[in-house]
Order: sequence, then structure tokens, then C-alpha cells
Amino acid sequence: MIPFREFLPGIRPAVNRRIAETAGSEADIDPGVLPLLLKGKRMRAGLLLYIHAGLAPAAPPTRQALDLACAVELAHAASLILDDMLDGDTARRGAPSLHLTRGQGRAVLDAVGILALPYSLAAPYGAGYVTMLASAQRKMARGVTWEMLGGPDLPPAELYDTIVARKTGCLFSLAAAWGAMATGEEGAVVTAFGEFGLAAGKAMQVADDIADLSAAGAGVRGSRPGSEALLLRCVPENNGTRQALGRILEREVSGAAARIAAAGRCRVPPEAWEPFGQAVREIVGLTMGEEVPVG
Repeated sequence: MIPFREFLPGIRPAVNRRIAETAGSEADIDPGVLPLLLKGKRMRAGLLLYIHAGLAPAAPPTRQALDLACAVELAHAASLILDDMLDGDTARRGAPSLHLTRGQGRAVLDAVGILALPYSLAAPYGAGYVTMLASAQRKMARGVTWEMLGGPDLPPAELYDTIVARKTGCLFSLAAAWGAMATGEEGAVVTAFGEFGLAAGKAMQVADDIADLSAAGAGVRGSRPGSEALLLRCVPENNGTRQALGRILEREVSGAAARIAAAGRCRVPPEAWEPFGQAVREIVGLTMGEEVPVG
């Protein structure tokens, strides 16, 4: 398998075309929103299609796999519109945030309209896909609620893990599970890849939070403090903040690869084992805008 970083540019055109078709065919989706929908790294779609390629190396991506990849990206896009409003972010994907250009009320309605699109893509493949998507979106909402308003009474490290697993990890988990399901896998294999995706998403969020903390330390004014503030509370005093954050990140990255070691590995060609593990490091590198960490 080619590295994930090289795989991503190859799938973006097909993902963008299918998203444009889906949004363009819905008369209720304002064309002014389309530019936002057609941007992004496509890491969630890429993970889904990368897993599909690893489990079915001799077959090109199916229409089902592409539709599910686009569904995950559209669910993510809708969440970004709402996140920007809640966090007070002023830019998204190289442009002013939607609530600044279209107004908050209209941005909320835009997000609601976009939220319907993933279901239109997933529904033709069975009720199970709809149920999984709805479950992921409920978890995402609960994670953000706990981040903003306070969550369960847990130690900082456990609370941080609980929040990021929901607000970020669950959509990566859905992508990874759907990637396996689109090749006909079920049961323990799908569960193993769902856990792999969850860990990959958590690693991505840790990387994003570390990047936010670095920016704040450099004097860059950010938005409302979010999960990065809780991550900082997870670092023991007098333990070297930068080194401690690096260890937390490495633990998540290493844990992701371990998730497919049992049920997942029996279905993955040996030549794909290392690329799957390295894909998580590349997701982290793309998130932090740095060279991909190795090791």
C-alpha cells in the first residue's frame, strides 16, 4: 500500500465530485455553502477508503465506499459550522467562518440542511448505516456539550479521554468501521477497525490540542479555550510540559495501531499492517502541519 499521505490526494477529486453532486441535487442546499463543502483534507474519508483498499486490494473503491466516505465528510462539515459559532472562530478552510459571512441564524439553518445529506447517502445501504451515523452524531454533540459546560465528575485525564473520544474519535471510528463493512466484513473485524478509528481520531485531537497550546504559547490569539485546556490539566506539575504532551500523543498513536492486532489483522494482508499504523502518524502530522512523526 502507498503511504496514507500519498493516498489522500488521489481520493480527493472523487470525494469532492460526489459531494458536489449530492449537495447540488438537493434544491434546499444553498449554493453559497458549496465552497465550504468542497474544501478540507478529507482525512476521515481517506481513512475509510484506505481501509477499504487494505481489505480489498484487488478491487477499486465501490460506489458504496465512496458514498459512505462522503457521508462522513458531510457530517464533519456540518459540525464545523456549529463549532465555529460556539468557539468564536473567525476562519475555516481558508475563508471567513460561515456565521460571519451569512449570519448566525442562516449558518444554523445551513448546518441543519447539510446534516440531512449524510443520511441520504447512507440510507440506500441499509438501516444499520443510518443507526450508526445517528449514534455517532449524538456522541459528537454530547462530547462538545461536556467540553463547553462540564462533563462527568472524573479525573482530568479520564474526562479528557471521554470528551475527545466523543467529539472527534467517534466519527473516525465510524469511518473505519464503514471502510471494513464496505468490503463485506462484519462482526469482530468491524469492531476491531472501529476501535482503530476511535484511537486514530483521539490521536488526531490530541495533536490538534497540542498545536493550539503551542500557538497560544507563541502569543497567537485563539478562540474560546476548548479541550486543549483540559489536556494541559492532564500534565503533572514539574514534569516538563512539552515532553509530557509528547508522551500522551505517542501513547494514543501507538494504541491506535494495536487495535487491529487481533481480529483485524487476520483479515488484513501482512503488507498493509505497517501502512495502517503509519497512517495514524501521518494523520497526526497533517493535523499539526509538521513533518510526519516516525517511530
